[in-house]
Amino acid sequence: MFMSGFGISASLTATTTTSLLNFIFDQMQADKNFDFSKWIQSYVEYIKKELLDNEMLSIIFGMYEKESSSCSYASFGMPAVIAKDFKNQLVKIKSNNMPISQYTQEFKVDTLNAKNIKKILIHTDGLCENKLENGEFYKKYMYEDFLNSECISDFSLHVKERLVENQDDMAYFYLDVVELNVDWKDISVLGKREEVDAVLTEIRESLLQVKANAKDISEIILAMSEVLLNAVEHGIYGIDKKTKSKLIENGEFDDLLDKLEAQNKDKYINIKYFIKESRRGKMFICKVTDPGLGFDVRELRQLVVNPKGFNGRGIMIIKKLLDRFYYNEQGNSITLRKRISTL
Repeated sequence: MFMSGFGISASLTATTTTSLLNFIFDQMQADKNFDFSKWIQSYVEYIKKELLDNEMLSIIFGMYEKESSSCSYASFGMPAVIAKDFKNQLVKIKSNNMPISQYTQEFKVDTLNAKNIKKILIHTDGLCENKLENGEFYKKYMYEDFLNSECISDFSLHVKERLVENQDDMAYFYLDVVELNVDWKDISVLGKREEVDAVLTEIRESLLQVKANAKDISEIILAMSEVLLNAVEHGIYGIDKKTKSKLIENGEFDDLLDKLEAQNKDKYINIKYFIKESRRGKMFICKVTDPGLGFDVRELRQLVVNPKGFNGRGIMIIKKLLDRFYYNEQGNSITLRKRISTL
């Protein structure tokens, strides 16, 4: 779900919308009968009663089906979604419904074949209607910046470089596919601290070879250290967060690590990484997989819903240091990306 709005009333509507949709979704999930169209219908029936006579609401709903690589969507008066296919062609997906009002009776859900989509940008009208210093609208350059960007942080940098200030509400959602059909550096290591240190040293050397700057190297190594230690402690040793906190408080954590290291001599962490050329320097991409049971990745929603209440210190460190990270559904594999500047 993605919606646009500006001002106090729009903020209240956005807050109500988020809470309501999450509630309906959780109820459907609990009953194991989630239906995309009914989810939207339940929301529309409620929210149209809350709108004023002359008030309209622009919002887009989307659902991606991994098995069929398709995306169902219902866009109510939102700007056209833009996408880039694997042939580097721009694709525009226009709104298929009028904005929601008191008089909305029905709506349309369409399905997009997403197999050939490389990346997608959903945005509010404020993004393209913001003006540059010379008075031109950003829309003139938005498509070019989107096509040429490597990831969301790269696109955001393009936007910031062009706009002097935000004259209008501006929000966007950027989703892209990580290219994994490359020659990875593939390493498998035991859950030993010295082997983790050896991997970090190798990654540092690889970054030095491409002349990455010192700041980016430090941030990547710190983030990778956190990821690898989590893979050892949680994935191989099976230590949960509560147990770890209690052992640290009692000064018993290091002793337990020594004991578990001796007991887990046949479990490995797999690390794959490569450094690719980018329009703005280079891009570091790494995938780390451990043999553990993983975790409920839905917990990561708290990073957006309630970041101050999120207690995953390691995840917060990774989020701050890197451009993007992605977990698999099981929660035992993470893919990291960071754009790096070179000397």
